[in-house]
Amino acid sequence: MTEAEITARAALLAYEQAGVGPEDLSLIELHDAFTISELLYYEALGLCKRGEAQHLLRSGATSLGGRIPVNPSGGLLAKGHPPGATGVAQIVEICEQLQHRAGKRQVQGARVGLSQVTGGGIWGVDHAACSIHIFSI
Repeated sequence: MTEAEITARAALLAYEQAGVGPEDLSLIELHDAFTISELLYYEALGLCKRGEAQHLLRSGATSLGGRIPVNPSGGLLAKGHPPGATGVAQIVEICEQLQHRAGKRQVQGARVGLSQVTGGGIWGVDHAACSIHIFSI
């Protein structure tokens, strides 16, 4: 699996429904349960072209203070990957960021946040479910 097709399809629908694009996002909380996941999701969410995720990461763009901070909360592994609470934890982080209550994790000027969580497996292809939410102030 080198493509996160279900995330790419869900992202396109979410962007369309919200009337925004990846360039409008202030921050992202994504499902980084595996090291490679974060890079695959950069591409699937339209943050960069296919094959360019490692360059986006190395550029610092996804770090706190970068162009599009990803997982300022520390991500799922920093939380012990709580399966039942993963999506809720991401949404809480986005809300705290948009309310400018995130303390040392605060993304300056945060106005639009995206959360992305996946789950369940389908042999040889992709996840069985994906949920993407876009929040704005």
